[in-house]
Amino acid sequence: MSKITVSIFLVDGGLQEYEENMDFLHTLRSLQSRGISGKQLVNELISDDWGALPRRVEISGEDAQGSRLDIRIPYS
Repeated sequence: MSKITVSIFLVDGGLQEYEENMDFLHTLRSLQSRGISGKQLVNELISDDWGALPRRVEISGEDAQGSRLDIRIPYS
């Protein structure tokens, strides 16, 4: 199963990164298809225990079809 990297860029200059599986990407696309974006999208996808608020979230890697992912979600 393919892995994707989630990078959370924080307002205090910090960075948190972790790997997710394709279920995360499926959830992301499902939420986006319902019109959810920005801060609400980030809060639905990721728990809010990061301390400092995020500035943006970036998702990278490859999807199940081998297509390159480069997704940026501003936290606004």
